[in-house]
Amino acid sequence: MYTTEILSPTSLAEALAIKDQYGSDIYPLAGGTDVLVMVRNKIGVWGGSPPLLNLTTIPEFDFIQEIGSNIEMGPLVTHAQLLESSIIAKYIPALKKAVSIIGSPQIRNLGTIVGNICRASPAADTLATLYARDALVQVQTVNNLELLPIADFITGPGQISIPKNGLVTKIVIPKLEGYKGDYISLRQRYALSIVVVSIAVEALLSKNKSNIEDIRISLGAVAPTIVRTGKTEAFLKYHNFTEDAIYQAEKLIQEECKPISDIRSNKRYRKAMTGVLLGRILRNLT
Repeated sequence: MYTTEILSPTSLAEALAIKDQYGSDIYPLAGGTDVLVMVRNKIGVWGGSPPLLNLTTIPEFDFIQEIGSNIEMGPLVTHAQLLESSIIAKYIPALKKAVSIIGSPQIRNLGTIVGNICRASPAADTLATLYARDALVQVQTVNNLELLPIADFITGPGQISIPKNGLVTKIVIPKLEGYKGDYISLRQRYALSIVVVSIAVEALLSKNKSNIEDIRISLGAVAPTIVRTGKTEAFLKYHNFTEDAIYQAEKLIQEECKPISDIRSNKRYRKAMTGVLLGRILRNLT
């Protein structure tokens, strides 16, 4: 058994005041699928059982909404809610596909997308699509509010850029209307396993589908953070959308990718698969 203090504010203002008082000595709790395991096993930065800031008692944190050209969601939005959302299905189908293979139904019912972001694992299924979309993370303190590009918010594996007294209060994702997106991941088995390599693509095709007018490509589980492949994106943008162009892009992304080797796979396999997965997505765009 273990015991820990849990504080349960009922408003954003109260939550920020508590975080301002405790700083890094208190840890936010939403779904708890990672945090409670870490607390129980004394893993992480605490070396014990820290007080927890229970966010589930703040109704205003639970929302998915369209605001102009963006989709916004709060820190209590679960993976299951994303799967059921007509807004996500319409505007960010690649994110819905990514979320559908996270964990198990039990994990998806409890785990939150903000928790997935704040855990900052390069193998997290949601992150590749969010990077491809240039998502923004809203960080708030008692005296300040800031929107950070997700690539700046996540600084390394398990590392995020946030003040000690700050909370993530919103995620902002551009709609990218007219774009077609997809997400593919490879893992040792389909369910309850960690990604070996993943790719997310968001592409805007010309009306006759002969050219790619814009494209964003993100790779997961190949580096300490999600990787955007700028050279491959630049090559494909405004390029004639032909089989030869796809073949060249497959080779280019393999050269651009500088993967790691770890217990789940090796860099040679990861490098090869980036090209295979990109080609698979590009051929399905039309």
